[in-house]
Amino acid sequence: MKIIKVIFGVVLLIGLISFTTIRNATRPIKKINVAFIQPVNNYFIDDQTIRELANKNGGDILKQTISEVNVKDIEQKVSESPFVDSVQVSKSIDGSIDLEIKANTAVARVKPVNGQQFYITSKGKKMPMSKISSANVILVYGDVKPNEYEDLSEFVQALKEDDLLKNHIIAIQKVGLRSFNLIVNKGNYYIELGTLNNFKKKLNNLVLFYNQYIDYIGTEDYEKLSLKYVNQVVATKRVKNGEQ
Repeated sequence: MKIIKVIFGVVLLIGLISFTTIRNATRPIKKINVAFIQPVNNYFIDDQTIRELANKNGGDILKQTISEVNVKDIEQKVSESPFVDSVQVSKSIDGSIDLEIKANTAVARVKPVNGQQFYITSKGKKMPMSKISSANVILVYGDVKPNEYEDLSEFVQALKEDDLLKNHIIAIQKVGLRSFNLIVNKGNYYIELGTLNNFKKKLNNLVLFYNQYIDYIGTEDYEKLSLKYVNQVVATKRVKNGEQ
C-alpha cells in the first residue's frame, strides 16, 4: 500500500511539473529588458536600437511565447552591431526577455586621407561614428591601415595610463608607410615615434627624458624629439639662420 502511495505521489509530482513547464512555455512575452553591464562615459547605441535588432527578420518578440523565442538567434542579431562587443540573452518565467549588453568603447578617432571618419575600439576594431553619441578621444589622422588598428588601440591605451602623457599627447599623425608622429599640446616641436614596434619601451624612454632633462634643456630650440631608436631619445635642434 505504501509503495502504491509513493508511486502515485511521484506520478502526481511529475504531472504537476509537466503542467507547470507547459504553462510557462506558452506564457506570452511581456517585455524586453536591456541592461548595459559595464560603466562607460557614453554609449553609441541605445535601448530602442537594441530592441529593433533583437526583432530583426524574426517578427515581434512581444507577440511570441517563451518557448518560441530563440535566444541564440537574438544574440547573433544583436552582436552583429559594430557598437556591441558582446550580448547575453536569457528568458524568465515571468514573460520577460533580458539582454545584457557589453558595448564597444572608443579609444581613438581616425580621420583618414579619404573617406569617412571612424573610431577604433579598445579591442582594436573599426567602429563607425554614431548618431547617438560621440567620444572625446585622441585624433589619429593619415593613411591608417586595418592591420594597424589593434596596435594603435594598445598604444593609445598605454598613453592614457600615463599621467604625464595622457594630456601631453593630443594627436597622432601617420607618416610614410608605417611610421607615426605624436603631436603635443605645448611647445613648437613634435615627437617622432617611428613604427609602433616596441612602443612601450619608447614611451618609457620619453617619460624618463622629460623627467631628467626637459627642465634643463627646454624645448624652445628643438624641432623634434625622436623615439624611433628604441634605446635612446634623440633631440634635433631647430635650424636658425642656416645653423642648428
